[in-house]
Amino acid sequence: MPVKHALLALLAQRDFTGYELKVRFERALGDFWQLNSGQVYSTLERLRRAGLVMRRKESGNVERSRYTLLAAGRRHLERWMGAPAPRLRPARDPLYVKLVFTPPERIPALLRSFVAETRRYGDAVETLAALVAREPLSPTGRARWLVAEATRLQYDAQLRWLATVRRVLAGDARGLDVARPSLEARGAPVRALTTHRQRADCAAGVATDSAPDRARA
Repeated sequence: MPVKHALLALLAQRDFTGYELKVRFERALGDFWQLNSGQVYSTLERLRRAGLVMRRKESGNVERSRYTLLAAGRRHLERWMGAPAPRLRPARDPLYVKLVFTPPERIPALLRSFVAETRRYGDAVETLAALVAREPLSPTGRARWLVAEATRLQYDAQLRWLATVRRVLAGDARGLDVARPSLEARGAPVRALTTHRQRADCAAGVATDSAPDRARA
């Protein structure tokens, strides 16, 4: 769970309150990753129960808790920092589900919805391209730049996949718009469904094959 380890890494610097941890996290990754307060405090509570952090209440005008990294938490963080990722990132995307389970007669509508997805990813790539146009010199800036570049490459890969979907399924869409009545008259719905599934499997295969590249980015 990256949030857990991010909080441990921040606490390795010094003690923080939950609110301060949220602010520090979003100062570093806020362009790409927003946290809600409930997620921060529930994660801290799990860390406390696991014996990785300690919580102490501070008295004052507003009662609040400050968290300290314990020795066990520091060891846990060091092991995580030094270990490779246990597996490649899974290829799970709502678009894949839409693609595989869309019935043949809905292919034109699916492709129209993918136009909007293409526009969204294209806008995001343009924004990120401007963000990474100049590589910063400071260590902190370089770390944020690398995260932005990883995100840009992932979105760019998604754009290429969306183009592949349109190319592979375009024939199905044209066939449904123009020739479907005659196909049904000849009892061909089963053949049309088989073709659609074959092409959907092909597109899903393209997405799966691209997952290692996205993970490496």
